[in-house]
Amino acid sequence: METVKTASFEYLIGLAKEKPDGGYTFVLDGSSYEIEDVLEISRIAEKHGYIVIY
Repeated sequence: METVKTASFEYLIGLAKEKPDGGYTFVLDGSSYEIEDVLEISRIAEKHGYIVIY
């Protein structure tokens, strides 16, 4: 049976840490991503099998 993972968009945004030189570091399930805009978070979460709740 597959596990269903859900997360609120607000929670996911809270995981993004702003970098001094611009952009964000976003860590999800042990994988780190360098992103320019928090709107990229939904796509990343979906790749990890999450259903994002807005």
